[in-house]
Formats: sequence, structure tokens, C-alpha cells
Amino acid sequence: MQQRIRNNVTFFEITKLFSDSGIESASFDATELICRFEGVSRAGARFGNYSSPELSEAINKRLSGIALQYIIGEWDFMGYTFKVTPDCLIPRADTELLCSYVCKNAPAGGRFADLCTGSGCIAVAALLERPDLSAVAVELYPNTLDIARENARLHGVSDRIEFILGDACTDVLMGEFDIIASNPPYVTIEEMKDLTREVLGEPHHALTDGGDGLSIIKKIIEHSPAHLKSGGSIAIEMGWKQGDALCRIAESHGLSATVLKDIEGRDRVTVIKRKQINEAY
Repeated sequence: MQQRIRNNVTFFEITKLFSDSGIESASFDATELICRFEGVSRAGARFGNYSSPELSEAINKRLSGIALQYIIGEWDFMGYTFKVTPDCLIPRADTELLCSYVCKNAPAGGRFADLCTGSGCIAVAALLERPDLSAVAVELYPNTLDIARENARLHGVSDRIEFILGDACTDVLMGEFDIIASNPPYVTIEEMKDLTREVLGEPHHALTDGGDGLSIIKKIIEHSPAHLKSGGSIAIEMGWKQGDALCRIAESHGLSATVLKDIEGRDRVTVIKRKQINEAY
């Protein structure tokens, strides 16, 4: 039977409950929830007894397997805080490599697209980092697109971003872009079996294509080159075992590909460009 938290508990009691339930980040999660629902600092979270009904409810949600980020309703990405709900993926540090690529490689006054935008964290963070840029963000699900719109509004970049409700697997873009970025569903159906209960609480359609994790990526690579400006690039986040596959897909479309590695040295982003004339021979 799921243990429920009582009122008037300490940081250490909450941490033990979390640890006993298999939560690896027990101490961190306890601190975050106390800070959020009791209004104390991180330094002060370890002291005192806590009894608010809001904290008790939050602790019980965490014990039931709901992700910490959904409970507190926000999470940080690229140093900015984004609203998150179960209608979108939780922003992850791995994806900062993709966002950083946009920030570093978009030309002055450039325009980029963010396919499968989710919370909008990639597009919004890039616009915050680069006030000279404009963006188009595409999302298939209306409730998710509403979250991206809200994040753009909260960060004051709504005037530089156009939102499109549409399918990234189709030729949904209009015009040309310096960079087309995407963090698409790439988890394979086999890998889904090994995910934690917290990750499995995120929208499955944003995690996996229900197959080999490559079907949506193939469609993006098929349609996107027609919307690239001269010298433009496509940047796609992928699973750490998918680098070779993405390079082969790019080559099959007459494109060149380079794999970027994350901070742990794993394949994480594939950058795809039109081949230069001298590369074709």
C-alpha cells in the first residue's frame, strides 16, 4: 500500500520516505518541494517542521510517481524558468546542446524553426539568448502549443515567434530558415520498456514514434531541406545510439551530416546540411 505523508514532518522524514520508495534524488526532491510549498530557502529547508496541506499533497504526488517538475509546475532550461505540465515534455539539460547550436550558428538577424516545440523551451531560450533572431515553432497538439505560447509570453518574446499548429512530419513550414531545429520523439519502443515511472508519466507521443525512433526524423529530413536558406542547416536531437542511422538517412537524401556529442561524450545532435559542390565528387 502506498504510504501517505502525515502533517508536521521534517526534511529528513520526507527524504527517508522518498528514498524508501525508490526515488534516487530523494534529498533534492524534498528540498525543492519544501522550498516551493513552505516558502523557505534551500539553506533553511533542513530545519523546522512542515505542516501545510499543499506540501502534504505534493509529497503524496511524488510518492505516487508523478515527476517533481510537474508537481512544482516549472523547470529551468538554459538558465531560464519554463512552465511545464503533463501536456509537454520536461526540459532536459541534454537538449541545451541543440539550443546552443541555434544560438551559436544562426547569423545576425536570422530566422529559425523549432519543430515539435513542446514547452517552447528551445525556441524561447534561443530568442532570449539572441535578441536579433526570430522563430517559428511547430507543435501537433493544441494543449501543448498553448504551453509554448504561455512561455513565450512570460519571457516577453511573443512578438518574435510565430506558432503553428501542425504536423512536423508534413511540409508544414512556409518560407526559408537559417536553421531548422527539432527535438522529435526518438525513443524506440524497446527503450520505452526501461524508462522510469516518472518519464513514463510524460506524454508518450513526445517520447516515441512507437517503432524504431526514426520515422519522424526521416520525415523531417525529407521535408526540411526545401526550406533552408543557402548555407543553412538542420539540427536534430537524437538517442545516443542513433548517430550512424541519422548520417545514413542524410546521405540517402544527398545531404552531409555531422554528429555533435553531449557533455558525457555521447552522440546527441546531428547537424545536416546540403553538400557543397566539391563534396559531391
